[in-house]
Amino acid sequence: MQILFIVNEAAGNGKGKKVWSQLRKQLTIDYEVAFTEYEGHGRELAKQWAPQQQDQKLLIVVGGDGTIHEVFSGVVHNEFLVLGVVRAGSGNDFARSFPTFYSAQQIEDYVLNASTAYTKIDAGSIQLSNRWDRIFVNNAGIGFDAYVTKSINTSRLKFYLNKIGLGKLSYAIAVIRGLFSFECFNVTIRSDHQEWQFQRAWFVAMCNQPYFGGGMKISPAAKADDGRVDITIVHDISRLKLLLIFATVFFEKHTKFKEITFLQGQHFDIIVNDHKVDCHMDGNYSGSIHPGSTIHCTVQQNAWNIMTKSS
Repeated sequence: MQILFIVNEAAGNGKGKKVWSQLRKQLTIDYEVAFTEYEGHGRELAKQWAPQQQDQKLLIVVGGDGTIHEVFSGVVHNEFLVLGVVRAGSGNDFARSFPTFYSAQQIEDYVLNASTAYTKIDAGSIQLSNRWDRIFVNNAGIGFDAYVTKSINTSRLKFYLNKIGLGKLSYAIAVIRGLFSFECFNVTIRSDHQEWQFQRAWFVAMCNQPYFGGGMKISPAAKADDGRVDITIVHDISRLKLLLIFATVFFEKHTKFKEITFLQGQHFDIIVNDHKVDCHMDGNYSGSIHPGSTIHCTVQQNAWNIMTKSS
């Protein structure tokens, strides 16, 4: 069985390099390794290594949610590839919902004893008019969460917090800062013959699994194998109350607030009405959505084979 590690040494502000350094010293099986060198490189490496052919391969990502997003994007619907993850990011939301490898021994046991043990999961899919068509593993969003993502990616604070082992705080701090500068927007959401209008929306989160932002369970009902996408809309709420809601998300208490709406279905059209808003996919900032633009969000079923732990 061929094995490739795709390693992002920069993940978690250097955590990826440390995790890989320890892992490679303990591995005794044959493998290949490739290192990401720039944004989007993980996708390129995965596509090059795993063309469609009838032999099973194991592709293991060493990195965070952004690296997982890149690599998985390059191998959608590859029937002969099993995907695994060794978490090395700061948020690690993927690892909260899906099984991951924690040690070299676990990887070797899997290869030797359970190389066919995997489960299929869905991919979220977003198409913006004719501009682009992309997929997401964990979640995508427009509005405040993407605004916060952009703030984190351009701030040195995350770097310093990761250095002292407090990287998860960077999201919370960016949220508090953004509360005082973000501009709400109006949005229309359609599905089949239904339509919803939301005024003063803070964000629209499209989820393939429950977690985002380093452990916040924003869409508790979301499942990556049910053929549906879950959408969470926060709207018509004061800045102070929104801060309170963020504090309750970790404990799933936010579901009781009337200012949060949950939708679930196979496909949605999301129309931004009045001004441009930021967009992200799996924590990667993806640019801005202009007013009048329609985002088509759907699900691609059985998109990936994910390793499962042997009993």
